[in-house]
Amino acid sequence: MCAAEDVCALAERAGVTLAPLSPELGPFVRGELTRHWCSPVIYSRDRRYEADRLPGLVALRDGEPVGHVTYAIDGDECEVVTLAATIEGAGVGTALLAAAVEAARACGCRRAFLTTSNDNLRALAFYQKRGWRLVAVHRGAVDRCRDRQKDVPLIGLNGIPLHDELELELLLRNG
Repeated sequence: MCAAEDVCALAERAGVTLAPLSPELGPFVRGELTRHWCSPVIYSRDRRYEADRLPGLVALRDGEPVGHVTYAIDGDECEVVTLAATIEGAGVGTALLAAAVEAARACGCRRAFLTTSNDNLRALAFYQKRGWRLVAVHRGAVDRCRDRQKDVPLIGLNGIPLHDELELELLLRNG
């Protein structure tokens, strides 16, 4: 599944094919959601998502899933809710992110956005290198999430106290 030539080229360079999220791929996605976010239930900007029920794509290498992206379209905005790759540095995440952006464009969205926690320095670098811009800090969003999901840690990656969500966006069209 490729919606645009550049997405197909990215997937080919990463050695993956992209497939829509399906019931057969659901166990992989639920496992990844639990591994990275402790649950298929994800909170972003205080909004609750059952991420395994969102539209999304799975990257397959030799028929085996190696990454996924989920997203939610609301009006003319697309939120990339989750993105993860089991193989880092090989272009899998880049191909999945580009495919989600292409899906947003196909739906007429004017912007794509996502949030990451304040401790996720690698994600901040990853997104900014791909043209995404930091547009907001949602102070205390992770603290509020922790009130709902007790397994959210106090200390995150890099030993950084986990409190806030950082919002990044990619403008897809003006207006």
